[in-house]
Amino acid sequence: MILRLLAGLTVCIMLAGCGKPAQLIAQCAGDDLKSAQHYADCVRNAPPILTPIGPPPVPLLDRIRVYQATWDFDGPVKGLQPNYLFFPVSSEALINRAIARLRLGYYFNALEDLDAAIQFNPVSGDAFYVRGRAYLLLGRPRRAAADLTEALRYAPGRADIHYHRANAYRQLGRFQDALLDYNQTLRAERGVAEAHANRGAVLHRMGYLPAAMNDYAAALKLRPDMHQAAYNRCAANIQLGEYTQAIEGLHALIKQFPLQLDLYRSRAEAHRLAGDIGAALADYQHTLEAFPDDTASLTGRGLIKAQTNQLAGAEADFNHALRVDPGNASAYRARGALYALMGRAPEALRNFDEAINLGPHEAASHLERARLLHLMGENDRAAEDEAMVKRLSELPELPPGILP
Repeated sequence: MILRLLAGLTVCIMLAGCGKPAQLIAQCAGDDLKSAQHYADCVRNAPPILTPIGPPPVPLLDRIRVYQATWDFDGPVKGLQPNYLFFPVSSEALINRAIARLRLGYYFNALEDLDAAIQFNPVSGDAFYVRGRAYLLLGRPRRAAADLTEALRYAPGRADIHYHRANAYRQLGRFQDALLDYNQTLRAERGVAEAHANRGAVLHRMGYLPAAMNDYAAALKLRPDMHQAAYNRCAANIQLGEYTQAIEGLHALIKQFPLQLDLYRSRAEAHRLAGDIGAALADYQHTLEAFPDDTASLTGRGLIKAQTNQLAGAEADFNHALRVDPGNASAYRARGALYALMGRAPEALRNFDEAINLGPHEAASHLERARLLHLMGENDRAAEDEAMVKRLSELPELPPGILP
């Protein structure tokens, strides 16, 4: 009897807490996120907000559709206490609480809510969409792509879903699928700088440089301060042999971001290829003063030393790079070319072999080994490497310097 009375009293207290909800001033932003979590416990069947959260110019990047938190728990609630439910919860309320948790950084708790929301409503496009976004935040693009595909089954044609699925595909290396989704996104909403920049990066990696340059230009027209598009355009200019444009672009970026070492490294590479050895060495030196174990800068400086007949210094730089990163195919290839120049053919061959073991699809390593094998009289082996170079040249090269 006493237990029944206590249980009844508990229910009355809980229902009293939800009896007089107070109006929220803001909609799931800032400190009100905590209130939003309790709203999910107390209110069901909330209407969805169809407009994006955040400033109006961000139509895709932050479009997690939330549900209107118009009522709040009436009474002081300390901290986050989401472990109780006052009565049967709707999938909409669970999605809303999951979004609040995502914005507070509680990703795994959000996943629990989204799993429950999908159990309540297995055809909720919003639940699959938000869970897909959560998996992207957690660095699990395969799960994200599966959820976003499911979201498109129930909400076909939504540009924001296509955009985020494209990002998942890009992380998975499924560039053709990513390209199709970016195209779908930009057909629906043309003025999205991030979609242009990301499609440009995909086209760049697929080897379509002119098309990539068009997308970078479109992104920068919409967002002149977009670092990603500006940097990738410089990388494309280096590949196209437009070293002056690349150097000018990197110089402008360095003015904006003077502490970003990869900018100095890229400008050094452009200077080296343009034949300005002094400027290249200055940029590599700047990077190495800040980070003495930077393997790309060590390898680049070593190539310049080899080019200027500082063979011992070049070997020291390559050895240093390989001590730091024994799996660096570029450093093995560079050291192999140095040993070939010094007439140390067996050591050069061992370095080329190691470079190819580590990077079997890098045409430059096969080409260097083929040249050495011809000099060593091993023409049959050299022919195999030359055939591989031809096969690889028919595939688009994946440039390493593109920002994701």
